[in-house]
Amino acid sequence: MHAVSMHPAPEASSKPAIPPDVAIALLKALSSDDAFRQLFKSDPRSALSEVGFKLPVGAATPMCMMVGELASKEEILDAYDALYSHLTGATRASMTVIFTFAHGHGSEAANSAE
Repeated sequence: MHAVSMHPAPEASSKPAIPPDVAIALLKALSSDDAFRQLFKSDPRSALSEVGFKLPVGAATPMCMMVGELASKEEILDAYDALYSHLTGATRASMTVIFTFAHGHGSEAANSAE
């Protein structure tokens, strides 16, 4: 998979949306791959790059991707649709809610932007 640059979603915040194919790859990896989950916790930028997504040079890592305790695989799966919408900008508030991937906050954080 090749890297895709992020482009802002219309009427979204200054945090750009993730392309749908990358959001699917990210959520699949977070809900099934222990090594990827560890990488995501320790280095979210590298994890994004691994699923085909490069943040622009100089761009800050989105706050929703910096978590102390990552949501469980089950929590990611349970909140899949809401997280997908949130990441792709379908909620028109892409990447603005912190704790999106934090344990116990997946559905709550993703749904709060709707």
